[in-house]
Amino acid sequence: MHHYIHSRRRSITFNGRTIVISAALREGTFGNNTRNSFAVSRVKGVSNVEPGVTRPGRLHFDVDGGSGAVLENPAGGGDKIDMTTFCYNAIDRGQVRRLVADIKAVLAAK
Repeated sequence: MHHYIHSRRRSITFNGRTIVISAALREGTFGNNTRNSFAVSRVKGVSNVEPGVTRPGRLHFDVDGGSGAVLENPAGGGDKIDMTTFCYNAIDRGQVRRLVADIKAVLAAK
């Protein structure tokens, strides 16, 4: 159960135990990335708001001890949101649904 999704200048990776959200930043000559990694055992809840006609989808994790600080300098096309949220486009809807199902299965088993 390995997932990797890249959308809206962010990526999310899930290997069955750890979730990693990376975001492209607008800093430096070529830009940089920032990462937030957290164990599934720290996740208290998962909410998924699917994309609409004019808005992206949002997969949000309620993480025990997670920061709600908003990323203020995303790269062009990125979203100003916290690092426990993954925004995605409609084309990624199916992949995100499978990811959420796998994460909820792991949460139910713990």
